[in-house]
Amino acid sequence: MGTEAFYTTAAQVMPALVIAFGVEVAFVLQYLQHQRARAKQAGKQDLVAEADTSQEWMVMVAIGLAIVFIVGEVLAFLALGFGWFNVGMFIPIGICLLLMIGATLYVPILRVTLTATWDED
Repeated sequence: MGTEAFYTTAAQVMPALVIAFGVEVAFVLQYLQHQRARAKQAGKQDLVAEADTSQEWMVMVAIGLAIVFIVGEVLAFLALGFGWFNVGMFIPIGICLLLMIGATLYVPILRVTLTATWDED
């Protein structure tokens, strides 16, 4: 299931998705650090705690997606190297691609939502 073109494309697209995800996560973390500093300066401990929680959550999501990337990339290279073009390789690589695409699309939406939420406070 899946042709060599699918596995080649997966092996090429996943690094690009990781780069895009990393850039977006960096923007979110930078924004949260800025908001945390503003909240701390204003003496709003509840907002400081919320920013800390959001930062920890983003770091955990980034670590999780890094693991998904490594698994997907290794499987894609194994499939290409050994010619394992079967369902056992297609499904996990497809799931890794879908997770990475979803996360890369979701983080900019999260950034806009965070900006709108924090600017109201």
